[in-house]
Amino acid sequence: MDKISAQLAQLQQDVGRHHAAAAALDPGTTGRAKAFDELLTATDALLAYAAQVPDLRQEPARRTTQLFALWTARGAAAVAALTAAAVIPGWVAWGWLLLLLPVLLAALGAGWKAKPLPKGRPHLRHRTSAVLLAACALVLSAVATGLLSAWWLTAAVACAGAAFLTGLPDEQRSTK
Repeated sequence: MDKISAQLAQLQQDVGRHHAAAAALDPGTTGRAKAFDELLTATDALLAYAAQVPDLRQEPARRTTQLFALWTARGAAAVAALTAAAVIPGWVAWGWLLLLLPVLLAALGAGWKAKPLPKGRPHLRHRTSAVLLAACALVLSAVATGLLSAWWLTAAVACAGAAFLTGLPDEQRSTK
């Protein structure tokens, strides 16, 4: 039994114990009101914890997504930075900086430090956004160094747009 289920079972036992204590008292007994107050307090604690259970169960996956997005964005930033640095010895033309620098800045913005993901919101789109950003950086670097044809720029731009759209906060993505 995991920690969440054990806590839930403990709170249920507390409610059962307080219910049995309140039910054992006859009407008019002096401690009956206090017993019912304790029963209500235990029930409120159970209901409050039960409302948190879905978020508590998603927390490990949320932390994994957070770390995955962080390190994927850092990898994309490294690829874009190395390709941009290849301009100095002349391995890559200076014009590629127009496309590499926005990808580098986006990757640095996404991967500089771990951002807490909002609870109760879908978090898998953050993984998708990080993978798309990394794919954009890789394809753009491969085209800039001549490993892929220039036609692959379409894929890089599509990946960048999709990474931007999936990375937007929920409030900005909603249609009104």
